Amino acid sequence: FEFDRTPEGAAYIIMEYLAGDSLRLRLQKQPSQVQQKALLYSRQMAAALAATHRKQVIHRDLKPDNIMLVEDAEAPEGERVKILDFGIAKLANSDTERATSVKTRTGQLLGTPTYMSPEQCRGTEVLDDKVDVYAMGVLLYEMLAGRTPFGKGQPGAMLLHQVNTRPRPVAELRVEIPPAVEAVVMKALAKDRNFRFGTAT
Repeated sequence: FEFDRTPEGAAYIIMEYLAGDSLRLRLQKQPSQVQQKALLYSRQMAAALAATHRKQVIHRDLKPDNIMLVEDAEAPEGERVKILDFGIAKLANSDTERATSVKTRTGQLLGTPTYMSPEQCRGTEVLDDKVDVYAMGVLLYEMLAGRTPFGKGQPGAMLLHQVNTRPRPVAELRVEIPPAVEAVVMKALAKDRNFRFGTAT
């Protein structure tokens, strides 16, 4: 909301105060409630990401720790999703129409392996809004199934799974999930970025 320096010269920044739970905490404390609201939360996340992608900003580190659930009487069911920590976000070049030319330096891996897209894990490719779509697919899978597509493991093994292993269909873990919902999850988790959704469209 504001930034400046104090009379003594110390820099400060004033940000929005958020009173609520992280998605990580909610998954631990109330997993069944998260399952029931998974589509609601995902829709709000997708809307927020679409807005940032239209501004050519790619988050690159979506995970439950960076999602806050705060009370808001004007939001559906009284809760609003807030996406936090754009610390490793990237801006596309100003001469591109969409966020399609953001590159990491070769070999540089940024993100959390459990939620990283295959192209992030390889560390050698152009990154665009589809990396956030993949992470959203992981988040939706986790909210619905109570676990991430590849469970827990060492970072190196997780990177290999993200690149090479097809996720177990989420409906095998929760048979009551409608086929249409499973199709959305699996499309978001496509290894080939060209087969995923584009949030800015």
